[in-house]
Amino acid sequence: MQKSKNISFLLLLFTIYYLLSGHANAQTPTATDSGLRDTIKKQVAEELSQIKKAVTKKAYVGSISAKLDATVTIANLKNQSRQATVTTDTAIKLATGKDGTPADLKVGDFVIAMGDVDGSGLMTAKRLIVTPRPPEDKRQVLFGTVTKTASGSLTLEHPDKKTITLKISSITKYSAKSKFTDIKIGTKLIFVADSASALLIHLIP
Repeated sequence: MQKSKNISFLLLLFTIYYLLSGHANAQTPTATDSGLRDTIKKQVAEELSQIKKAVTKKAYVGSISAKLDATVTIANLKNQSRQATVTTDTAIKLATGKDGTPADLKVGDFVIAMGDVDGSGLMTAKRLIVTPRPPEDKRQVLFGTVTKTASGSLTLEHPDKKTITLKISSITKYSAKSKFTDIKIGTKLIFVADSASALLIHLIP
Protein backbone atom coordinates (compact mmCIF):
# COMPACT_ATOMS: atom_id res chain seq x y z
CA MET A 1 0.00 0.00 0.00
CA GLN A 2 2.78 2.44 0.96
CA LYS A 3 4.68 1.58 -2.21
CA SER A 4 1.56 2.35 -4.33
CA LYS A 5 1.18 5.71 -2.59
CA ASN A 6 4.83 6.51 -3.31
CA ILE A 7 4.41 5.69 -7.01
CA SER A 8 1.18 7.74 -7.26
CA PHE A 9 2.90 10.70 -5.63
CA LEU A 10 5.83 10.30 -8.01
CA LEU A 11 3.50 10.33 -11.03
CA LEU A 12 1.87 13.50 -9.71
CA LEU A 13 5.26 15.17 -9.41
CA PHE A 14 6.19 14.15 -12.94
CA THR A 15 2.89 15.56 -14.26
CA ILE A 16 3.46 18.90 -12.53
CA TYR A 17 7.03 19.00 -13.80
CA TYR A 18 5.85 18.25 -17.36
CA LEU A 19 3.24 21.00 -17.26
CA LEU A 20 5.73 23.49 -15.90
CA SER A 21 8.24 22.52 -18.57
CA GLY A 22 5.63 23.08 -21.30
CA HIS A 23 4.70 26.40 -19.75
CA ALA A 24 8.37 27.39 -19.69
CA ASN A 25 8.74 26.62 -23.41
CA ALA A 26 5.72 28.77 -24.25
CA GLN A 27 7.01 31.87 -22.51
CA THR A 28 10.09 33.30 -20.91
CA PRO A 29 10.72 31.38 -17.64
CA THR A 30 10.69 33.35 -14.42
CA ALA A 31 12.84 32.84 -11.35
CA THR A 32 9.76 31.41 -9.59
CA ASP A 33 9.18 28.82 -12.36
CA SER A 34 12.83 27.79 -12.28
CA GLY A 35 12.87 27.45 -8.52
CA LEU A 36 9.66 25.39 -8.52
CA ARG A 37 11.02 23.05 -11.21
CA ASP A 38 14.23 22.57 -9.22
CA THR A 39 12.21 21.79 -6.09
CA ILE A 40 10.08 19.21 -7.92
CA LYS A 41 13.15 17.62 -9.53
CA LYS A 42 14.68 17.28 -6.08
CA GLN A 43 11.50 15.71 -4.68
CA VAL A 44 11.33 13.27 -7.61
CA ALA A 45 14.95 12.23 -7.01
CA GLU A 46 14.25 11.74 -3.29
CA GLU A 47 11.14 9.63 -3.98
CA LEU A 48 13.05 7.44 -6.45
CA SER A 49 15.76 6.96 -3.85
CA GLN A 50 13.20 5.91 -1.22
CA ILE A 51 11.55 3.42 -3.58
CA LYS A 52 14.93 1.87 -4.42
CA LYS A 53 15.68 1.54 -0.71
CA ALA A 54 12.28 -0.08 -0.07
CA VAL A 55 13.16 -3.07 -2.26
CA THR A 56 16.73 -4.34 -1.95
CA LYS A 57 18.46 -7.54 -2.93
CA LYS A 58 19.64 -9.63 0.00
CA ALA A 59 20.47 -13.14 1.12
CA TYR A 60 19.15 -14.94 4.19
CA VAL A 61 21.28 -17.78 5.55
CA GLY A 62 20.13 -20.18 8.26
CA SER A 63 17.84 -23.06 9.18
CA ILE A 64 14.16 -23.25 8.30
CA SER A 65 12.39 -23.00 11.67
CA ALA A 66 8.82 -22.87 10.36
CA LYS A 67 6.92 -23.33 7.11
CA LEU A 68 3.40 -22.07 6.40
CA ASP A 69 1.94 -22.17 2.91
CA ALA A 70 4.37 -20.23 0.69
CA THR A 71 6.26 -18.60 3.56
CA VAL A 72 9.28 -20.06 5.33
CA THR A 73 10.83 -18.66 8.48
CA ILE A 74 14.62 -18.80 8.52
CA ALA A 75 16.57 -18.62 11.79
CA ASN A 76 19.91 -17.09 10.86
CA LEU A 77 23.28 -17.74 12.48
CA LYS A 78 22.48 -15.09 15.12
CA ASN A 79 19.18 -16.87 15.84
CA GLN A 80 17.21 -13.98 14.32
CA SER A 81 14.04 -14.89 12.41
CA ARG A 82 13.71 -13.86 8.78
CA GLN A 83 10.78 -14.65 6.47
CA ALA A 84 10.85 -15.49 2.78
CA THR A 85 8.11 -16.21 0.28
CA VAL A 86 8.96 -19.28 -1.80
CA THR A 87 6.88 -20.01 -4.91
CA THR A 88 7.02 -22.22 -7.97
CA ASP A 89 8.93 -19.38 -9.65
CA THR A 90 11.73 -19.72 -7.09
CA ALA A 91 14.74 -21.64 -8.41
CA ILE A 92 15.40 -24.27 -5.72
CA LYS A 93 18.51 -26.44 -5.57
CA LEU A 94 18.45 -29.34 -3.10
CA ALA A 95 21.42 -30.67 -1.12
CA THR A 96 21.62 -33.59 -3.57
CA GLY A 97 22.25 -31.13 -6.39
CA LYS A 98 18.84 -31.75 -7.97
CA ASP A 99 16.24 -29.10 -8.67
CA GLY A 100 13.49 -28.92 -6.08
CA THR A 101 10.07 -27.46 -5.38
CA PRO A 102 8.66 -25.63 -2.33
CA ALA A 103 7.17 -28.96 -1.21
CA ASP A 104 10.70 -30.40 -0.85
CA LEU A 105 11.66 -27.85 1.81
CA LYS A 106 11.51 -29.09 5.39
CA VAL A 107 11.87 -27.60 8.84
CA GLY A 108 15.51 -28.02 9.85
CA ASP A 109 16.93 -27.59 6.33
CA PHE A 110 19.90 -25.23 6.22
CA VAL A 111 19.34 -22.84 3.34
CA ILE A 112 20.68 -19.82 1.50
CA ALA A 113 17.76 -17.76 0.19
CA MET A 114 18.40 -14.91 -2.26
CA GLY A 115 15.92 -12.37 -3.54
CA ASP A 116 14.24 -9.00 -3.09
CA VAL A 117 13.41 -7.76 0.40
CA ASP A 118 10.74 -5.14 1.02
CA GLY A 119 10.65 -2.50 3.73
CA SER A 120 9.11 -4.92 6.24
CA GLY A 121 11.94 -7.44 5.81
CA LEU A 122 9.89 -9.99 3.84
CA MET A 123 11.90 -11.59 1.05
CA THR A 124 10.52 -12.73 -2.28
CA ALA A 125 12.97 -15.55 -2.91
CA LYS A 126 14.31 -15.76 -6.45
CA ARG A 127 16.74 -18.56 -5.65
CA LEU A 128 17.08 -20.93 -2.69
CA ILE A 129 19.85 -23.45 -2.06
CA VAL A 130 19.64 -26.26 0.49
CA THR A 131 23.14 -26.94 1.79
CA PRO A 132 24.80 -28.85 4.64
CA ARG A 133 25.06 -26.85 7.85
CA PRO A 134 28.58 -25.40 8.27
CA PRO A 135 30.58 -26.90 11.12
CA GLU A 136 30.34 -25.06 14.41
CA ASP A 137 33.23 -22.70 15.03
CA LYS A 138 34.80 -24.01 18.23
CA ARG A 139 37.49 -21.37 18.46
CA GLN A 140 37.53 -19.30 21.63
CA VAL A 141 39.48 -16.33 22.92
CA LEU A 142 40.69 -16.65 26.52
CA PHE A 143 43.01 -15.00 29.00
CA GLY A 144 45.18 -16.59 31.64
CA THR A 145 48.42 -16.64 33.63
CA VAL A 146 50.95 -19.40 32.95
CA THR A 147 51.43 -21.75 35.93
CA LYS A 148 53.37 -24.52 34.18
CA THR A 149 55.33 -24.98 30.94
CA ALA A 150 56.24 -28.18 29.10
CA SER A 151 57.72 -28.98 25.69
CA GLY A 152 54.34 -29.30 23.98
CA SER A 153 51.89 -27.62 26.32
CA LEU A 154 51.11 -24.75 28.66
CA THR A 155 49.03 -24.75 31.81
CA LEU A 156 47.29 -21.49 32.66
CA GLU A 157 45.02 -20.20 35.37
CA HIS A 158 41.99 -18.24 34.22
CA PRO A 159 40.89 -15.24 36.36
CA ASP A 160 37.96 -17.35 37.60
CA LYS A 161 40.56 -19.84 38.95
CA LYS A 162 39.80 -22.37 36.24
CA THR A 163 42.86 -24.34 35.03
CA ILE A 164 43.43 -24.49 31.27
CA THR A 165 45.91 -26.74 29.46
CA LEU A 166 46.93 -25.63 25.97
CA LYS A 167 48.52 -27.92 23.43
CA ILE A 168 51.33 -26.19 21.50
CA SER A 169 51.88 -27.44 17.95
CA SER A 170 53.32 -26.41 14.60
CA ILE A 171 50.14 -24.49 13.77
CA THR A 172 50.48 -22.25 16.85
CA LYS A 173 51.34 -18.66 15.92
CA TYR A 174 52.74 -15.89 18.13
CA SER A 175 52.12 -12.16 17.91
CA ALA A 176 54.56 -9.25 18.22
CA LYS A 177 57.62 -11.33 17.20
CA SER A 178 57.38 -13.39 20.38
CA LYS A 179 58.08 -17.12 20.57
CA PHE A 180 57.43 -20.10 22.82
CA THR A 181 60.70 -19.69 24.75
CA ASP A 182 59.59 -16.20 25.81
CA ILE A 183 56.78 -17.72 27.87
CA LYS A 184 57.62 -18.22 31.56
CA ILE A 185 55.68 -19.07 34.69
CA GLY A 186 53.71 -15.97 35.57
CA THR A 187 53.46 -14.74 31.97
CA LYS A 188 50.02 -13.41 31.14
CA LEU A 189 48.59 -14.52 27.80
CA ILE A 190 45.65 -13.84 25.55
CA PHE A 191 45.15 -16.76 23.21
CA VAL A 192 42.89 -18.12 20.50
CA ALA A 193 42.38 -21.86 20.71
CA ASP A 194 40.15 -24.59 19.35
CA SER A 195 39.34 -27.87 21.05
CA ALA A 196 42.70 -29.35 20.04
CA SER A 197 45.40 -26.71 20.41
CA ALA A 198 46.41 -23.06 20.65
CA LEU A 199 46.11 -21.22 17.35
CA LEU A 200 47.43 -17.79 18.33
CA ILE A 201 49.22 -16.60 21.47
CA HIS A 202 49.77 -12.99 22.49
CA LEU A 203 52.05 -12.20 25.42
CA ILE A 204 50.90 -9.32 27.62
CA PRO A 205 53.87 -7.15 28.69
